[in-house]
Amino acid sequence: MPTRPVALIALTLLLGCGAGRTLRPTDEAGGADPVAPSPVVNPPIAAEPAPTPAADPAPAPAPAAPSGQPDTAADRRTNLDLRRIGQWSQSGISEPRRVLIRDESSWEQFWSALNAGPRPQVDFSRNVVIGVAAGERSSGGHGIAVERVRLNDGELLIEVTETYPGPSCVTSQALTQPVDVVVVAGAGARSWSFVERNETRGC
Repeated sequence: MPTRPVALIALTLLLGCGAGRTLRPTDEAGGADPVAPSPVVNPPIAAEPAPTPAADPAPAPAPAAPSGQPDTAADRRTNLDLRRIGQWSQSGISEPRRVLIRDESSWEQFWSALNAGPRPQVDFSRNVVIGVAAGERSSGGHGIAVERVRLNDGELLIEVTETYPGPSCVTSQALTQPVDVVVVAGAGARSWSFVERNETRGC
């Protein structure tokens, strides 16, 4: 009977209205109501770490002193320039002498013993005269020389070399008195010493 289905539909509509729902017709395909898309959630962005300040570079170590080369007293000596006044083999000074002259009077006395002509002028405010005599020798071939003068902590170190003829040398038989005289800028020295060396020369 057609009246029964109509009654069921009407009853259903009444029940839906009583429950506070509104029935909407489905789409043509008979599917359910469309569902709104879920919002896209972006992943959290990690904060970049703050840059670490660069550490100051460590200072370079001081260079090591060269091995095998210790700082000795000899390294601190200053070589002085020599101005040679003259060398003589027959000076007339018959005794060995090592003198350091610091004034005009002593210089005049020493020079007169040489009998070597006019006496050279020396500025004793800056300089000293060094005279070395070997003494009298029985033949030629002998000599004496101031080789080097060094200043070390206020002291003059005067290196003297005395030479002798070798056994095969032919020399004169005349008496000789070798002498060497030099000037150095050593007026400020407080003391001095002579360092001796002997040397035999071949012929």
